[in-house]
Amino acid sequence: MNLGILRSVAWRGGKIWQLAIRDEPQVELHMTTSTRPIFTLSLGLLGLLASCTTPAKMRSGWHSESATFEATSAAVGGEVSRPQDPMMPGLNDVHPPTMITLGVAFGEQTLEVNSGNPAPPPAGGVFTSSTSSQRVRLRAEHYFESGIGVFFEGYQGTADGIDDDLVLVGNPSSSLDSQGIFLAAAFRATIDDDFRLPVRFGAFMQSTEQDRSTFTDGAITRDTMGVRLSAEPEFIFMQRNNNGKISEFTGFAEVRAGAGPTDVGDNVDSEEGYSFTLDYEFGLRYKFDFGLLTSLSWVGSKYHVGTTESYNNLVFFGVDDDFQGVMLTAGYRF
Repeated sequence: MNLGILRSVAWRGGKIWQLAIRDEPQVELHMTTSTRPIFTLSLGLLGLLASCTTPAKMRSGWHSESATFEATSAAVGGEVSRPQDPMMPGLNDVHPPTMITLGVAFGEQTLEVNSGNPAPPPAGGVFTSSTSSQRVRLRAEHYFESGIGVFFEGYQGTADGIDDDLVLVGNPSSSLDSQGIFLAAAFRATIDDDFRLPVRFGAFMQSTEQDRSTFTDGAITRDTMGVRLSAEPEFIFMQRNNNGKISEFTGFAEVRAGAGPTDVGDNVDSEEGYSFTLDYEFGLRYKFDFGLLTSLSWVGSKYHVGTTESYNNLVFFGVDDDFQGVMLTAGYRF
């Protein structure tokens, strides 16, 4: 109980007892001389005052250190002083505002290309091939006191031998490289004892380069610029307080979608089209009390590029570029 200095006077045995309640939890008794009153009544009033000092529980599960007794303090002329308990976590400890992570994903890349030939496969139709793929992803996010923040993501992926399933004449070498950037404004739509929901909206760029040793006009590139919306609910299964530092175990699921115009071309031709992206990720995270963040998740992405407009009497037919795999992530949340 931290009420400054509160004095109450009681009489017993012809003596005055002055009860001094200080910032520390000790009680000191000083003797003076006077007549005899009721000692029990004085202690009862002090107990009633003390019972009013229980701090209200805040929404996020920790106790307010700012609850004071203005009326009581004014009545006795004392000053209220409530220093922050260093063992009591604050908002930024329970919901850290900054996160930086680096992730590596291993999975399968699938490419479906419309040949533009109405004949059934293998002469025409949709050519489908897949191969193993790897991705590296960097993320950074920070929220200000207003609850609004900034988010950045960049990734690089590669899939060698993407056309091996097509059994082409001469067995040519092939590859599919991809990269992307997402820069967004972020907003914590909800934070609670066991839940947080960041929402992100901003601009993205995504591009792929499909190459084959038999391409006479060079690799085919697909470059998209557009806008993307993302939501990532995170459920807090467990939090543990270690001297004001929080460790936690959470589960999360992210879904995001984007769309924009696309330039498709090679060393000779260039056309314009439209595309959309759909990405998802779900998994588990564990944050140590010193800030280290680790996660294991399943990730997936779809990059659909429609058939281009024909400005130069040439059409690049539609492509579906899909990735699925397991991602291991490590970083720091503080």
